[in-house]
Amino acid sequence: MTIVKMSGDLLQKKLDEIYPLISRDDLLKYAKLFQRDLLAALHNQHSSLPTILNPIYKISPTPGFGVAVSVGGTNGYVSAFRVSSKNVIKFINRKFFVLPQQTTREKLFHLLTQNILLAVNGRKTKFPIGIGFAYPLKPLVVDRYIDGELLYMTKGRNIEGLVGKMVGQEYHRFLIKEYGIDTTVAVANDAICLLLGGDGAEIAGVVGTGLNFAYWEKRSSIAPMKLSDLPRFVQNEVAINIESKNFDKIEITKLRKRVDKKSGDLGYSFAEKEAAGAYLYQIFNEGKKEILGHAFPDLISTDQLNDIITSAFDYPAGFDKDSKKTAKLFAERIFHRSAQIVAIQLCGVMMKIGKTTGIVPVVMEGGIFWKAHNYPAIVNLYLNMILPEVIPSFARLFGSSRRGIAVLARNSA
Repeated sequence: MTIVKMSGDLLQKKLDEIYPLISRDDLLKYAKLFQRDLLAALHNQHSSLPTILNPIYKISPTPGFGVAVSVGGTNGYVSAFRVSSKNVIKFINRKFFVLPQQTTREKLFHLLTQNILLAVNGRKTKFPIGIGFAYPLKPLVVDRYIDGELLYMTKGRNIEGLVGKMVGQEYHRFLIKEYGIDTTVAVANDAICLLLGGDGAEIAGVVGTGLNFAYWEKRSSIAPMKLSDLPRFVQNEVAINIESKNFDKIEITKLRKRVDKKSGDLGYSFAEKEAAGAYLYQIFNEGKKEILGHAFPDLISTDQLNDIITSAFDYPAGFDKDSKKTAKLFAERIFHRSAQIVAIQLCGVMMKIGKTTGIVPVVMEGGIFWKAHNYPAIVNLYLNMILPEVIPSFARLFGSSRRGIAVLARNSA
């Protein structure tokens, strides 16, 4: 067994060489570049940020029954719900499922439907379905409800036969053909659903298997040519799905370059590959030989990376206290750089909408953000370096994403 041992100074030098933290000055520089990319995209100019406009109205859901479906990067759920006459949403029978890394359109649709039927106790009478989809969608209003064309897959996942298709229409046809269920199916990006159900927050973010932010933008700040994406949409605020995983202005590291080379989307999703759970453990695997030697086993999930920090990791025999400390320092470095990227993007959005002082509510979801050790505090640390007068109020509103999906479903009914 070969275990690398380094002095503190030598270890720090090696970490800085293969996976450096971003300096205070560069944090601000990159936040301004993110803001600039956002502004460019809103004016239909070249940008690394897709910045997709969504025809979503800020309205309360209509009373009645429906089903909320979430298709995430790793997991998903189905929940029946009922909206009262006072617009109170009560969720019933939530069912969880795991999304396979590789699947087909038909297998995914069967998985969703089987869980929907469990959630509604076999009921096949007409009920509207809303789907929050954790992948890039080009939104389109079809017969009063919002649907989305799946642009491409991310997070190392693949749904064969669905890319380039309107997800809601495809699922609607499938339900009729395979199950005899004829109902409306509304679909929107998961960050947009989170924003819609975010209890008035202007910014919503997902830091889990993937990375993304959404926010409300003033219509007057969007170029007319860009607004042509939303014909007949007249609301003064527009829900923006940034697809922020694509931000590409941060200087590349050796380890991100290695992870990108082995990924299924080479040359894309640069920010996500250093910030999100689908990739953080891969960063560790790519650097462990230089930091820890050949003996350290490959990690299979970012949960294991977090376990190294919390001392819950099951080390192989022969690893002494110093080696475990080294592994912990490397793991902490990876999570800190992830938090820096999240802080950069958050500050870029805040700067764009003029929220640079005082309390700024941000509704957040995702396993990395809420389950990784001290992650919100680390993001706040770096955010304060960029915008010292901002007090971010990170909210994990119970069921906020589900509420957004329920609004989506009922307002298409």
